[in-house]
Amino acid sequence: MVALTTIALLIAYHVMRVAAGACSGSGCDLYIPLSLLLPLLVLIGATVTGLMAISGARRDRTWLFVLSISAAAGVVGPIVALIILRDSPDAFVVSSTVLVLLPAAGALAYSFTSRST
Repeated sequence: MVALTTIALLIAYHVMRVAAGACSGSGCDLYIPLSLLLPLLVLIGATVTGLMAISGARRDRTWLFVLSISAAAGVVGPIVALIILRDSPDAFVVSSTVLVLLPAAGALAYSFTSRST
């Protein structure tokens, strides 16, 4: 459920970006707080998703490794990408989107392939 919430927040962020890009005038000020809040919520969602998936996979070493790597990439990766791609905002958004999706995708894959014990 947390993985789907993270994905929904990411979609909301991209929809907001498109809407803000088409906006002009003083009405666009509404998008400023959202443009700051949504990425933070997505990063928090990726962190929570990764931690919950890791705790669920603690008995399966393979999945624990995969989920730990995807969680680390999804949480630390966007911060590193911001440092590296600070002069290329479009490349940063694309790379961060992919990185933030890793914990959610890993958690969903684990939930569909794990056996009930």
